[in-house]
Amino acid sequence: MNLHGATYLSGSYWLSAIYFILSLWSFGIASAADDNIMGPWKSGRATYFGADGWSIHRGSCGLGYQFRDIYPGFDVIAVSDLSPEYSNSCGKCFEVGCTNESFTDGYGQYQERSGACYDESKTLVVRVVDTCPCEYPSNAYSNKRWCCQDQGAGEMHGDLSVWAYERLGKKDFGSMKLKYREVPCNYYPANPAPQIDNHTPFDIPPSGAAKPHEKIFVKRTDDKGVRQGAVYSVDDESQAQYQTTVPAEQLYKDGTIKLSYGAPLEYSSPNK
Repeated sequence: MNLHGATYLSGSYWLSAIYFILSLWSFGIASAADDNIMGPWKSGRATYFGADGWSIHRGSCGLGYQFRDIYPGFDVIAVSDLSPEYSNSCGKCFEVGCTNESFTDGYGQYQERSGACYDESKTLVVRVVDTCPCEYPSNAYSNKRWCCQDQGAGEMHGDLSVWAYERLGKKDFGSMKLKYREVPCNYYPANPAPQIDNHTPFDIPPSGAAKPHEKIFVKRTDDKGVRQGAVYSVDDESQAQYQTTVPAEQLYKDGTIKLSYGAPLEYSSPNK
């Protein structure tokens, strides 16, 4: 009976409603927890490489050819060897974004960058494949200017691939202030930076180039290689005798190696 417009609901209805509310609440907690597993946001600085004779396919990490269909594709980074982020960085991934802040370079020169970014809220993920070395005699002036972890670099100077850089900011500036944090390599940002139409021509690997799962990776034993967690690849198992092999899964982390096989990848995000 309906008295004065009141509606009487069954106990099962209320149980369903309570379950629904708790589900939403727990989903919110899961989302927050998922976001909390990411590293904290830090301040850095970035330049770019990849279309200037410095190939993303010949990085010090020894991963070799990068492939657009193995996430995050050509979005890669070379980390300063004086940055606190450098140790065991090979294969790690960072979420990065541009910030409209000015800074100084390694010579103390002020760099005005108040309009360098397209959209400060947009980010993307990059994989560490290379080093930005402080000491590099054949390019000494530029490397000292950017790669020696001066005060303007924040906690990391990184050389972004030109394809990552131009999704975040205006390439004509040549350098940008960066925000970054470590994330799983299958992480998909909540607000991803879009691909641009007039991008720099891609540096596509040659036809038949070996994918990561087809390679045999061996641990480098020189001091710098050990420090960065770098590898090199050999052609067959006999060349890897008496050496420490490194599984491709360790270099293409968080399931991204699946893409090397053409298998689907489940992405993580703060919205899941």
